[in-house]
Amino acid sequence: MKTPDINAAVRGLARPDHEITDAAWSELSAKITNESDERVVSLDTRRRSVRPRLIVAAACALVIAGTVTARLVDQPAQDQPQALSFTERGDKLIVRVVDPNADPKRYNAEFKKMGLDITVKAVPVSPPFVGTMVSFSSGSQREMNQLHRLEPGELCNGTLNASDPGCQEGLEIPKNYDGSTEIQFGRKANPGEMYKHSSSSATDKGELLAGLVLEDKTVAQVLPQIEARGVQVEGYLVGPGPKYDTKDSVPGDWYVFGSATRYPGKVSLYVDPDPAK
Repeated sequence: MKTPDINAAVRGLARPDHEITDAAWSELSAKITNESDERVVSLDTRRRSVRPRLIVAAACALVIAGTVTARLVDQPAQDQPQALSFTERGDKLIVRVVDPNADPKRYNAEFKKMGLDITVKAVPVSPPFVGTMVSFSSGSQREMNQLHRLEPGELCNGTLNASDPGCQEGLEIPKNYDGSTEIQFGRKANPGEMYKHSSSSATDKGELLAGLVLEDKTVAQVLPQIEARGVQVEGYLVGPGPKYDTKDSVPGDWYVFGSATRYPGKVSLYVDPDPAK
């Protein structure tokens, strides 16, 4: 199947006991360093372009009269809140997530209730993408062309804007959409479970090594910083790519030029015997 890009906007990594800013991690890292010397869109490893990602709203979209008439359809009963919101806008239907923690079966049921052949599949993702739509796939290019990702604040009603939780990124589809589409929705990965989607770097915001500067430092310099976060280095990737040789260990004077995360609590480092030119 053919698929378009939909990337999720990065969320902050929630730490269990204390909220530690990226700046604080960076300061701690600097001190340690000185002391030690079917075309499914994938938010994969480094050297891939960062693609727009779909943010999942945590509250129902408010509908206020604006310059273009919009109407909330299929309003939930008080005893059964909806997992999705559907807003009619002309011949289009805007879909936003109301409950990012809902069982995917609820999303599927509500799409079906609206007469849409759209299914949601929960997939393991790294922390920034938990509770977000990370990709979609359709059976043909014609179907893909009918699906439009909305930026935060785009096509909001009335006074709503990009800062409102009810008007984040969404999906716009024709009301008469007759295609078959699968949406991948991010969930927390189980221990040892490989991520289906992750950031292009383990140092991106919300990831395990957020805020660290690893590039152009030696392995010996960065290992104490990584260990200070309780993160394990699962391996070292050597070579020009895209196919890398994987090594369990490398000399401490080799240089780091990137990082990736594929499993909870673990990272891989891209390394080379020589510094970047």
